Amino acid sequence: MSQIQQLEDFLAATLLSPEGAAQHLAGKVSKQELAPFLGELSAMSASYVSHEVGSKLASPIKSVRSAEAYALYYTVINAAKVLHLLPSLSFVRDEISVLDVGSGPGTAGLALLTALDRSIRLTCVEHSGYMRQVAERLLSQYRGAGKLSKLSVVPAIAPNNIDTYDLVIAANVVAELDTTEGERTVRSLAEKTAPGGYLVIIEPGQQLHTRRLMHLRNALLGSMTEFAPLFPCLRRDPCPMLAYSETDWCHGTIEWRQPRLNAHLDDLLSFNKHRIKYSAFVFQRDGVTPSGIRVLTPPQKTRVGIETLVCGEQIYGVVRIRKGCRSEKNRALEKASVFDRLIVSEPLTQDLGEDIVITKA
Repeated sequence: MSQIQQLEDFLAATLLSPEGAAQHLAGKVSKQELAPFLGELSAMSASYVSHEVGSKLASPIKSVRSAEAYALYYTVINAAKVLHLLPSLSFVRDEISVLDVGSGPGTAGLALLTALDRSIRLTCVEHSGYMRQVAERLLSQYRGAGKLSKLSVVPAIAPNNIDTYDLVIAANVVAELDTTEGERTVRSLAEKTAPGGYLVIIEPGQQLHTRRLMHLRNALLGSMTEFAPLFPCLRRDPCPMLAYSETDWCHGTIEWRQPRLNAHLDDLLSFNKHRIKYSAFVFQRDGVTPSGIRVLTPPQKTRVGIETLVCGEQIYGVVRIRKGCRSEKNRALEKASVFDRLIVSEPLTQDLGEDIVITKA
């Protein structure tokens, strides 16, 4: 069973009625059992879609039921993003401290407990009282690979709190804030990151939200030089994509085995999450940016060969392997997926010679 399906099974058992939970285990939950959640999810989706980028989003969570509906559908989607980024992080201690800002129903904590075999001291910050109720219920009952050594679910960080954390994560937070508050929030998150710790910011995979996050990335790295970008950036100077284009946006897609209840809700609501678009940045305080290049677009066959957009310390732009230069040495570029990190044997130019060696990191 996949980690995501394990998490969804827990959500179904905890949030559905006993009859609905039994139906889920048997294979498919009836529309009648799901009816209390469907209207809430439709209203939420409409609120998110109509939200103007750069303005503060009025919370669509109006009751415990709407918080439960959010948790039932969106938790596995957002947890998949967290799990996708975990390979960028490395923890040496058996116990880590985590600050999850804008935690919703405890999504990041649930994802970490699913995948990390270690103790977690978790602080969730969530302004919605209804969400806090659901988060405390889910996190206190969930049994995954890890365990909670401490759980705190609060509406805000106390002004006199001077704690720092091994991992600070904010998912779908900046998208719900106005521009000024978003910049202030990112800086405060960075200040809460311990030496050697990680700052992870995840946003919806939409053009305007992503480009806004890219500008925030520039501001953070320009003002707090102790932070090293780990993902997807392999450079710390101002983003060349923003300078090159007024429309391009640095985002990825997660191909996943969609869990069955999530897929069923998609069918009932006419949603589509069989693939997950996302944008994200991972930074480490006092870290070292990895070497190599990052693939930004799927490699394409053209009339001259294989072409793809890459970004790295020495290059940003389209590179190509001409038909006569394709070889086993450079095949890793041809087979790469978006956001793969590749190691190259020599500085890249637009046209790659057949002797250059390219390997997947």
